[in-house]
Order: sequence, then structure tokens, then C-alpha cells
Amino acid sequence: MPRDNLILTFLFVILILFGVWRLPYSPATWFDEGINLGIAKGLINHGVFSLEIAPGEFVETRQFLITSNYPVLLPAALSMKLFGFNLVAARAPMVLFLFLFSLAAYFLVKMLYGKTAALMSVALIVSFTPFYGNGKAVLGEIPGLFYFLCALLLLAPEFNFNKLFLAGLFTGLSAAAKPVFLIVPAAVLVGEIVYYKNDFKILLKRFLLIASGALFPLIFWLYTILPSFSLAGLFPAFNYYSNSYASVNFGDLISANFLRFFTESTPIHFLLLFLASAAFIFWKNKKGEDVKKVEIILAAFILLVLAFYLKTPGWYRYFFPAHMVLFLVFPAAALRLIGRKAAVSLIALLFIFQTSYTISQRNSSLYYSDETEIFSKYVMETTTLDDKIFIINASSAAFLIESRQVYQYLRINPVLSFGKTDIENYNYVAVQSAPVDIFVNTLESDYEIQKQIGHYSLYRKLSQ
Repeated sequence: MPRDNLILTFLFVILILFGVWRLPYSPATWFDEGINLGIAKGLINHGVFSLEIAPGEFVETRQFLITSNYPVLLPAALSMKLFGFNLVAARAPMVLFLFLFSLAAYFLVKMLYGKTAALMSVALIVSFTPFYGNGKAVLGEIPGLFYFLCALLLLAPEFNFNKLFLAGLFTGLSAAAKPVFLIVPAAVLVGEIVYYKNDFKILLKRFLLIASGALFPLIFWLYTILPSFSLAGLFPAFNYYSNSYASVNFGDLISANFLRFFTESTPIHFLLLFLASAAFIFWKNKKGEDVKKVEIILAAFILLVLAFYLKTPGWYRYFFPAHMVLFLVFPAAALRLIGRKAAVSLIALLFIFQTSYTISQRNSSLYYSDETEIFSKYVMETTTLDDKIFIINASSAAFLIESRQVYQYLRINPVLSFGKTDIENYNYVAVQSAPVDIFVNTLESDYEIQKQIGHYSLYRKLSQ
């Protein structure tokens, strides 16, 4: 086997090992994933693409609930339909997406910069801890990026009807995967405009063909969140996602998040890759070399993700898609800026460091926790079929608790919540972390703690 193929095989073996390792427990399942699992479960059990908050009752305002959408949830739902409602079945398609994204990254970088840069990119990807921390959970980031890279692979400079239509199709699937990827069509448009600005006729033909390919995935996306479509429902949704954390002071958020890139390790890692990649693109432009259209699109995507991130609470996964995209450009930047020998040594050191860090985090609470499954199993063993169980902000546990009368309350942020509030009418109350303030008094007066497992607490009604 040629050396390059041997290296690539080795890297994909690492990916598969890290991907399947402790799959139901690594990473720890949490709030957002639990909602996604519940939506997929509702689709399987009832044919309703929404979250069941009481027996036979679903969240109606889907536009505020559903973030990761059908390009992510349908594969997970199919797997659970075949293999049951468990985290292994739900996450198995996500491991496949990890593999497919890495494979697409390899072919895209090879097309842009050659085989050496492609191998270096894959080495950085498969050793990066957040790749598994975000990618193994049922979330939209890696699937959205995979569809994005497929679109870029098909955006050939020549006018090819089939390729451009398929590029549009994958662009639409990426945008439908998660709201943050609605910037993908914008980034593609920027690349097309910059590249074909001197030939409006070609630009228009390409735009129409790409848009026609993206149309069906986006129409279906709108249907999933607004079955009874209306502008009255659409505009509030866009308004919400433009400020989904109800911030009243964007200035404080932006300044705090900006400073993270100089004070915290993961943002600093991002910043260094970003500066090197930006220097590479500017250097090419200054030397009169052709800046490729895909490079323009990737640059636009990274900048738009950063702009989105700065107004969020600052969680790293909000700039994670841009971080992953930088792995596509940085090896080529290193090869050009510091030479082949130094670049290979640098990437090898980064690979060793990142792999060591990923291994070192194997037992951290963020990357490994079985408490959700242990707690859900305890609830199933403790309660009866007739018991009514009220679950507060524990969507993953609600997904795993079967054959019970489950009622849910979820607080997404200070101004958005879903579910029941009549806490007095239940035999048991399950809570993840601290109880929501509106329930504290009733829990203290009418219930007693029966069991605590990690961050979970099970309360039993006193009058039983």
C-alpha cells in the first residue's frame, strides 16, 4: 500500500476508534441533544415532527423548538426505528457523519491544495477533541458541514448543469441542518459574485441553477417548522434567532466573547489558525495568484460564523463550524508560509498534542457521563405504568424513559419555555441540575427527594 494511503487509513482508524468509543456515554448527553432525540422519537411513535410534552400533546410552535432539523434527525430516527430508543442507535448515524465529513474534507483539500495538505487536514480533524464532543451527539454541526463540503466539491468553475444543481441541493441541505448554516447560501453567493463579477450573464445563470437546487430542501425545512405556513409565524422566528438568548446588551456580549480569543485555550487555538490562514489568502492575493472561489466561500463562511458567535453566550460550539473549516485551509497556509519540512513537523506536533488531549479528556464530565442512563433506568425501576412523571429540563432522560406517562417542562432561555407548569398533579418530579424558580416552592412543600444521581434528582409526592 502506498505511504499516503497507509497514513490516510491510519487516520480513519483513529476516527472510528474515537467515534465508537463509549458511544452512549461519550460525550455526555445534554439538553439540546435530548430535545432532538425527543423530536425524532415523536416522529417514530406518532408521525409528528415535534417534541411530545405530554401524552399525545406536542409543541406547536416548532419554529422556536426545532434547531437541528430533518437532514440530521431523519437519519437518527431511521436508526432508532431499526434498533430501538437508545443512545447507541441515535448516535450511530452521527459517527457515520464524522466519517463522511472527514472524507469530504480530504477530497476537497486534495482538489484545492494537493494530497499532502489533504492528509494534514484530516490529521488535524480526527485528533480534535471538540470534533467528537460535538459530532458524536445528535446535533447539526457536523452534518451541516458535511453537506456544505459536498456543495463545494460540486461548485466547478465550468458551467455544468448537473453539478451546479446538486451543489444547490447540498447547499439547501446544509442550510436546513441548523439555523447557523443559513449563512451557507450567503457564503456561496459571495463566492459566486466575487468570482464572476465581470460576467453578469454567467453569474445569473449559475445563481438560478444553484438556487433551484436549494429550493426544495429549504421549502421542506420551512414546512417542518411551519406546517401552516404564514409570514406571521416566519418573521417572529427569524427575529428570535437573531437574538435567541434575549440579550439586552450586545456590547457586553461581543466584548466578552472577543476577549476569549486572547485569554482561553480553544479560542486562542482558533485565532492562531485563523491568522495563519488569513495571511495565506492575503499573500496569494498580493502575489497576484488566483484566490480560488472555494477559498472565498470558506472565508465568507468563517467570518459570518464569527459574527454570529460574538452575540451568543460564548459557548465554544458556536464558533466550532468555523474552527473545523480552518482545518481545511491551515495546512496549505503552513506549507506555503513556512515550507514543507517545517509545516509537516508543525502538523505532526499538533496532531500529537490534540490526540493526547483527546485521550486525556476521556473521563472528564463533559466528554464522559453515564448518569443520564443510570437515572432513567432507576426511574423506570421505581415507578409504575400508572404513575405520572413530571420532567423539568431533563430532555435526554425523558427520551430514555419509556412506557410511562411523561410530562415535560423545558426552559430554553429566560424568555422561551415549553411544556406544562401544573407541577402539583404528578406522582414524581425529575429535575436536572437546579429546579426552575417557578417550581421551587411546590417541590419543597409537596415533594421529597427520593434519589439523586449526579446532576439528576427524583422527587416523590408526599401524599402518596
